[in-house]
Amino acid sequence: MVGVSTGLEPYFSFSYFRSGRLGKFIEVKADIVEEYLNQHPDADANNLPNWFVTAMELAPEAHADVQCVIQRWIDSSISKTVNAPKGYSVEQVEKVYERLYRGGAKGGTVYVDGSRDSQVLTLKAEENTNEQLSMFDEKPKQHVVLVDTISDLRSTDVTIGSEVGNTCPVCRKGKVKEIGGCNTCTNCGAQLRCGL
Repeated sequence: MVGVSTGLEPYFSFSYFRSGRLGKFIEVKADIVEEYLNQHPDADANNLPNWFVTAMELAPEAHADVQCVIQRWIDSSISKTVNAPKGYSVEQVEKVYERLYRGGAKGGTVYVDGSRDSQVLTLKAEENTNEQLSMFDEKPKQHVVLVDTISDLRSTDVTIGSEVGNTCPVCRKGKVKEIGGCNTCTNCGAQLRCGL
């Protein structure tokens, strides 16, 4: 609204339509593209450099991985939407939530394109229905997945939780043991569940 950073969220698209409260569509164009074109007059607006990436051009795993990498440095939960293509299955959505959990995210949102009767953001003004255009039908850019980056931060083959023997969900380093009647982390001392 005031032209500040999109934070963890990539641009939905560099040109899209937002449905208003009166049912009308408002075309939105990203200022960042105009700024780039003004600074590079020979550039082609339809053939931008590969660092211009939109939400629907990223694999859902890339969205999740970005949140998990940043979450490590945030005390509270952070907001990030994992954008999934039209037709994404329940099992695929489940795997994204498991990836967020294993990666240390304290919360997560997965939105499957076209999963609602109407959407706030669409690529065309006349397409505010389940028939919404999906950019995955076009030739996709190479997807970025930060698996290598988070593999050293979070192990994917351990059970994280508050039960005895689990890896601590707080520090992700210690093991949960029963100490003084409480399930407690051996590394950070977090009391995860008490029977007292």
